[in-house]
Parts: sequence; C-alpha cells; structure tokens
Amino acid sequence: MDEYITVAGIVQFPPRERKAGGKDVRDVAIRSIANNKMINITLWPEKGNITVNKGDFVVADGKYTQSMGQNKNGEQQTYHNLSAITFHNLASLGDVGTVKADPKESASSADDFPF
Repeated sequence: MDEYITVAGIVQFPPRERKAGGKDVRDVAIRSIANNKMINITLWPEKGNITVNKGDFVVADGKYTQSMGQNKNGEQQTYHNLSAITFHNLASLGDVGTVKADPKESASSADDFPF
C-alpha cells in the first residue's frame, strides 16, 4: 500500500542534483516542523523551474517511503523519503506572515475582511 503525506519544513542544505531512471532530479533535504525529522524530497524534472535555497520554508506532498542504511559514522539509520507530487517554496511569497509589533496597529474592523 502506498502512503502519501504532506510535509512542511526548512531546507537544510543546497539542493543536490543526480540521475534517477535516466532523468535529472534534485534532492532537497528538509527538517520537518511537525516532528523535527530530516526528510529527503525528490523533485522530478517537471518541478525543475522551482528555485530552492538553504533556509527556505517549503511544503510538499507525495509518496512517502522509509529505508534503512548506514550513516557516515557507520550506525544504522532510518531515512525518510518523499517523491514529490506537489512542491511549494513559500520563501518566494515574501513577508506574507509578518506580524506587527504593536497589536493596536494590526487591529481591524469587520469591514476589512473580504468575506
């Protein structure tokens, strides 16, 4: 049974390019904000136009798998992998989440809402 998940996190390293199945893919390692685990996200060529940098906040969903292997210290480690179906770099949205320091400045009336 395939498992599909959505993750949000911070990019930990610059993306790494490699070949997979004869295609150029990019791997993006993020630290999940939900559980603080490292997740390796594979971006396929159709997502190649997305710019990703270390420190960016991203959201992705896709097929999730786990694998076991040895880390650089020779210890057994579980690797969390996601083959991205959708991938969004929220850093490109700018300061949409900025909170004003003075709560009086951010107070609004019901007329300010579009619904």
